[in-house]
Amino acid sequence: MSGHWLTSQGWLDAALYSGMVVPDDYNGKNFRPEKAIARYEIALMTDRALGLVYPASQPVEGELPFTDKEEILDWMKGYVNESVKAGVLKGYPDGSFQPNKTSTRAEAVVMIQRMLEEMEEGIDALDSATTIRVQYRESIPYTHEISDTILQERETDQIQLQVIDNIVYASLNDLYDVQIEMMQENGNTQWEIIGFEWWPIEQKFYVEPMDGFYWEFQYQAGDTTYYWGKWSVHPSYFCEPVRFLYGELMVPICDFSHPKEEPQEGWQAAWDAETQTLTVPMFYYNGWGMIS
Repeated sequence: MSGHWLTSQGWLDAALYSGMVVPDDYNGKNFRPEKAIARYEIALMTDRALGLVYPASQPVEGELPFTDKEEILDWMKGYVNESVKAGVLKGYPDGSFQPNKTSTRAEAVVMIQRMLEEMEEGIDALDSATTIRVQYRESIPYTHEISDTILQERETDQIQLQVIDNIVYASLNDLYDVQIEMMQENGNTQWEIIGFEWWPIEQKFYVEPMDGFYWEFQYQAGDTTYYWGKWSVHPSYFCEPVRFLYGELMVPICDFSHPKEEPQEGWQAAWDAETQTLTVPMFYYNGWGMIS
């Protein structure tokens, strides 16, 4: 692949980094990019592009609704199921799915367009009058809670947001970037975050605040559960699964149907409908306090 245009133009690195292409899927790790693609391969790639690896790896409840479901291997059933639920792939008029059928260029384009529509839903859904405020708060030592002490507060346009079915999602990368910036502005270098790890095959994101520090965090695309604590063993829960947008994790921070009056741990933002202000919490390490 060293001389292929997919490599020289950066597409292969992007596909590997995001987990869309997994070398072990291919015999002898021989990618063969010019080979015609089968429908089940499109299910794999589009699910991965949408951050659906975790739900696709879970057992499928009931039977798939296709007349040729016996041709769909057990390991790919979850991927087919998720791609169908997302509206990316559909069955044929005769009720079959035909997982091994070679996809035409026209079919592939339609599936990619459907995938992008699913991924990009709600990017521009927030009203232009909406204010995004970040609030840098002190944490309570030895707890998973925040105090009422506000160290800094300001407006920002640095956080990518999207709104789907009244749920506001925010880029996890952007949240940490803003948090680190506010930590530095407040002279809080003692607890500076030192470690970020991305596991593309599992689509997991790992954060280590400092070397040997007790609080660590692990997030996974497609899952409602995130883990914190040493070795990330303590579960906490989002209201909806973490989404994927252009290869980045988008975590649910607010439910407009049941808004919070005050920011809370777990990136849970407060919403003031009267002023149209979304207040996103950032946390300060205080002793053995926590970071969300």
